Amino acid sequence: MDERSPSLRRSAERKYHGFLTLAGIVVPVFLMGQSITEFPIPAAGSSPEIIVAGPDGNLWFTEGDGNKIGRITTAGVITEFPVPTSTSVPFGIAPGPDGNLWFTEFLGNKIGRITTAGVITEFPVTTASSRPRGITAGPDGALWFTEQNANQIGRITTAGVVTEFPVTTAASQPQFIAAGPDGNLWFTEGAGNRIGRITTAGVVTEFPIPTASSQPRGIVSGPDGNLWFTEVIGNRIGQATTAGDITDFPIPTASTNPYAITVGSDGALWFAEIVGNQIGRSTTAGAITEFHVPTADSQPNGIAAGPDGALWFTESNANKIGRMTVPVPTSLFTLAACRVIDTRSTDAPALSGGSNRTFTITGKCGIPAEAKAVAVNVTVAAPTASGDLRIYPGGPLPLVSTVNFGAGKTRANNAIVSLSAAGEIVVRCDMAAGQSVQMILDVTGFFP
Repeated sequence: MDERSPSLRRSAERKYHGFLTLAGIVVPVFLMGQSITEFPIPAAGSSPEIIVAGPDGNLWFTEGDGNKIGRITTAGVITEFPVPTSTSVPFGIAPGPDGNLWFTEFLGNKIGRITTAGVITEFPVTTASSRPRGITAGPDGALWFTEQNANQIGRITTAGVVTEFPVTTAASQPQFIAAGPDGNLWFTEGAGNRIGRITTAGVVTEFPIPTASSQPRGIVSGPDGNLWFTEVIGNRIGQATTAGDITDFPIPTASTNPYAITVGSDGALWFAEIVGNQIGRSTTAGAITEFHVPTADSQPNGIAAGPDGALWFTESNANKIGRMTVPVPTSLFTLAACRVIDTRSTDAPALSGGSNRTFTITGKCGIPAEAKAVAVNVTVAAPTASGDLRIYPGGPLPLVSTVNFGAGKTRANNAIVSLSAAGEIVVRCDMAAGQSVQMILDVTGFFP
């Protein structure tokens, strides 16, 4: 499993293209202040993998196909450093207790160390063809890593001394690893479908995941004292207590292949969706929001919180590094349900297929001029053909719709919609030319 180059491996994993759906309705999500910027990597076809914040205030990432370690400043300036061993396929990377970055060489069967000046030293793993994968700093001053093929957890001192510990379940294929809040190391078992815990003395305990064949991948210590992980095939985000009790939460979009996971500056869990081409956010209560990456089929993979408070992620297929500002949730001021738009009467005529209509929202139903967004219930009635509506503040057309409908069907959906600076929304009617639909919009609250 996963022994090919990163680009071929992900191509094999990419089976479905999901959409953000709930009960057949495409649902938009909203948080204030989110934006994504992308920075191309100089070397073509490098396949960036895992990314972490370094001790020098920069972000560091592995290039699986490029066989390099990359560094990107928070201003987006990228520098690359070649790994001495050819075709080593660097994968995992983590800051070490010695002020350096440490990384795994999946095919090179080595653990690498790179200084912040770019000087690389390599240390061989004792077991041949072990396929080292995830890596993290442990509470004991050493680095701990997974060995996918050898079915072991490795420990390497900053002097390069390697010790290995077998995983109890045979052929479990350990993947990612993270230091837990309890002084132990926690890891995912891709084929074993378990979450593993290993003490610094090498004692392993395993906990089965409720969802069968979920293929757990990324794992991180959460702000709530639990471990959080992704299920790449289960399409869920999992939570494991330090006692081993596991709960998982479904991702709204189907078949997204969630991969790496990190904790954001907002105290939420953030994860990359390879196939979904989105960045996901989960609260510690399991409420999930998703954000589209601008470049289509970019295959976001690794993700890390940066020193600038933003999220940084790799785009393996697009060969870019992405930066996403952390959206700021704002307080919702609730209102008694109040109708602001009705194309059957006060706002006639009906919406026309292939056209946009602009409506002013502020100044109605108690919505103040300073409102940045509104909570609404949108209903469509008497559509002459199937289609959808996209409601947005103007600017680029959003990639997801607010409500989908069939000919002659009445449909409704709740949504949070941002407003333009003028307090307006734009409604795009995605129907064939000459077709029409009525829209009723009730507001239930606003965000100042």
